Amino acid sequence: MKITTVVVAYNSAADLPESLGGLSALPLERIVVADNASPDDSAEVARAFTPHVLSRGNDGFGAANNDAVAAFPDSDAYLLFNPDAHISPEDFAQLAAALEADPKLGVVAPLMRYPDGTFGVSSGSVPSMAKEWLAALRVDELVPSGAKKRMAASATLRKLIPMLSYLDVEPAPRTREVDWVSGFCMLVRAEAFHAIGGFDTGYFLYFEDVDLCVRLREAGWGVASVGTSVAQHRESTSTATVGKRRLYRDGMTEYFNRHGGRAQRVAAQALRRLPL
Repeated sequence: MKITTVVVAYNSAADLPESLGGLSALPLERIVVADNASPDDSAEVARAFTPHVLSRGNDGFGAANNDAVAAFPDSDAYLLFNPDAHISPEDFAQLAAALEADPKLGVVAPLMRYPDGTFGVSSGSVPSMAKEWLAALRVDELVPSGAKKRMAASATLRKLIPMLSYLDVEPAPRTREVDWVSGFCMLVRAEAFHAIGGFDTGYFLYFEDVDLCVRLREAGWGVASVGTSVAQHRESTSTATVGKRRLYRDGMTEYFNRHGGRAQRVAAQALRRLPL
């Protein structure tokens, strides 16, 4: 399987040596860096690792990935990779094997591990405004971790409360189909990506990965989380100076405007204005 990696960089000069250095050890066709008009020297740093650097305006994460894929259309799959992420050859091999083993899968992703060893959310069920409001109000923090694990282990509760799938963050010896996977590190089949026209460029940042997975599933492709593959992620290093919460809620609102009902759209607009 010929795999091209696409890294979208913005103000990522400090992160790129580790991420691109790690990618250089993988059996990839090429590494492409799409630099979204970084104010630092991201493009120059990237050129030390790859000749394939696209310097472009900053019109969003999805648009940058689309341009990079269009520039190199001869691959079987694309590893879409954040500049603050790292994946080992062994974990990458698990990811590639999962996609290659099932021709019905359109995209697969690893689990997400933070530098402190804890695991973050890298996949989940269909987004809901209930989950978004609970997160904004920090209700989740009131529930003891032991209680969360017991709830997640209950098949009955999981049927009643789909958002419990967000608790499936730790390694497991299985590949499971999910509604969406995170764009911090996703391996997408070229045929599937091209069939749906890539990312929706109406999103600037956040929720474009969820939207991509929704459209892949609507087109008949599977979306899966590979429980035996783990990638490290420092998370949001490029958005720290521009307001992650605002960008996240803009993306959330765009998603529910496209895929939600009227009540969800109203709730998303209200949350977007909330100073929390």
